[in-house]
This record gives sequence, structure tokens and C-alpha cells, in this order.
Amino acid sequence: MSNQELELEMYFKKMLYDIADLIDIDEILIKDWEGINMKIQWLVHGIKGYQIFENGNYSYKFGEEIEDADLTLKFAEKELTLRFLKGKLERYRYIYYKRKFKLYAEEKLFLTGFYTKGVFYHPLILTKLPIFREIAIRRTEPENTHGSYIPINASLVYENQLLPEKLIEYFIKKAKYFYVQNVCGCRVYHDCQAHDKNIGCMYIGDDVKSIKLPPEKGHYISQKEALKHVKKAIKNGLVPVFGRSPGETNGWATDTGHIMSMCFCCPCCCVNGKVWQNGTIAIQGFTRMDGLIVEVDPKKCVGCGTCLDVCVFAARKIINGKAVIDQERCLGCGRCEQVCPNGAINITLDDPKRIDEYIEKMEEFVNVS
Repeated sequence: MSNQELELEMYFKKMLYDIADLIDIDEILIKDWEGINMKIQWLVHGIKGYQIFENGNYSYKFGEEIEDADLTLKFAEKELTLRFLKGKLERYRYIYYKRKFKLYAEEKLFLTGFYTKGVFYHPLILTKLPIFREIAIRRTEPENTHGSYIPINASLVYENQLLPEKLIEYFIKKAKYFYVQNVCGCRVYHDCQAHDKNIGCMYIGDDVKSIKLPPEKGHYISQKEALKHVKKAIKNGLVPVFGRSPGETNGWATDTGHIMSMCFCCPCCCVNGKVWQNGTIAIQGFTRMDGLIVEVDPKKCVGCGTCLDVCVFAARKIINGKAVIDQERCLGCGRCEQVCPNGAINITLDDPKRIDEYIEKMEEFVNVS
């Protein structure tokens, strides 16, 4: 074997062994794999091995294949693979198809994941493995990320304005520079049929001046146009999520703490929802707005499951014929209240002062002026 092949084998073995040491003490790893049963086959340039995650337990085998793997990972480029196994790969991007996904690093094919049993797994499932998790953390910079979904429910009206309009208007009126993407990349990628693809993300603040994107990607707008954009998004049924997210603008804008991202999300295509559904909890950087109360009235709930279908954060379960909310996972987007056919879900804000508190908290992370 060459020196490179010996290194590949050594670091691949280490990756398998490390999880065995961490599975009982790493709180993130424990939570990430809670309730998940999955068999992963690794094909590393002629080196084989597999992992089994089963109800919080972990086992592995080096040098062998398993017949009934759920997901097979086949690596494509030795140098990139070795850097990855050493923990020195900075970032990657993914493309997924009906029966497989591909990861690319430095514009080279890095690995291909095959859905061996025909069951779809989003590429973000890989971030539940510590070696992928670290790459995801470096890219998303969760310690500098702060934002919340602001529900558009008609019951949340303050001073004759919907809650998100009131909050966003505050920041828009403080800012001088505004930029909007021409389309929503998520809705275009997923070919969304339910919401307007032309309502793109918006960015406000002094750092917006540093945006370097070609004209076909987006354009600068006025303060008045920014306010109209928000109203149009909410009228289209899109839920605003805004705050500071350095990982989102990485590579095409300079973030010195003066750029606020404003996305307008649908339940079918929301990338943050994909992260919550499939990825590690370590990169779930958005939080629920303080004071936002989401409740189910058991007398009205009939357990139809409609709220489960629209909850992109997997925060709903039916227990004993009634919908139950996982308050730790629920981000208060408000979609469940909108679709419940029996009016069994209520979303309220415990105190109007929470609006001022929210603004103060947000300004600790980002100052648009």
C-alpha cells in the first residue's frame, strides 16, 4: 500500500472508533441519533467499513460490507478524502436527485451517496456524523447567528399592524441600504408550486454596500420598495425569518455586524426547515421569539394530523389521538394555526413589551445603521 492509502485507512478507522467513544458522552451526538435506525456503508477508495445506529446504540465493522445498508457513501477523490478524514476540509456543497446525492468540494466531486433501499435521505443527514458536523459548524458560524421566525397569524396584530410587519418596519426605517434577490433560490430549486418564486430574500444595513453579485441575481431597492416587498411576501403566505446569518452571505458580502438577512419562507422549500428535519442540532441557529406561546386546545383537537404536515421543524406528534407540541423544536412560525381545520391551535404573545425586548436582543447581534 502507498503512504496515501495507509493514511486513508488509518484516519478512516479513527473516524469509526471515535464515534464509539463519543456516542454515550457527546450530547449533540446522542440527540442527533435519538430514535433513528440507520445503516451506513462506506466505500473509501477500496477500503470498506460500515456503521449501524440503532435506538441510540452504535456499532461498526472495518473492512466489510453490509448487505442491507440504508445509505452507501462512495468517495471520489483521494486527496480530498484524506483532507476530509483529517478534519481539514473547509466546506462542500451538495446536489441531490431522486436516488442519490453528490457532494462537491473545490469544484471537484467529493463523494456520492446512494439511497440503497430506495428511501430518500437528505444530504444534511451527514451532519449528524461528527466529522461532517464540524464542517457544517465552520460554515454556518452559529455563534454569530441569531434570528427568529415571526408568525403572520391574523391574531397577532399590534398598533394595527401584523407582528412581522411592525418588527421589520422598525429595522427598515433605521437602514439606508437595501438589496433584494430576484428570485427565491429555494423555491426555484424545488420548483415550488404553492408560492411566488419571485419573492426573494432581502438584505438591509450598511454592509449591503459590499454585496458582490451579478445583476441577474438581484438589485438594490429603496426603503419604500423594501416595505412593499415585505407586505407582498406576507400577503403571499410566506413567513418572515430575519436576523444575522454570516454563513448565508459568506463569499459575496462583507459582514461586519451591519447586515440583516430577511428571508420569506414557505413550508415546502424552506432551507432552515430542511436543516431542522435532517441535520445536526449543532447548526440550528434560529430561535423562537421570546414570549411567543403556541398551544393546542385538546377539546377542539381531533388528531387529524394536518398540523404535522406543515410543521417543517418536526415539532408535532399525535399522542393518544391529540396533537402535542414539542416546545423545544417549535419555532413559532404559525403555519399550524393557519391550517388547523378546527381552530385548535392558538398562538399568542404574552406581553406587547416583548416586541421592544426582541428589537433590543436583535440589535446585540446586528446593527443595520
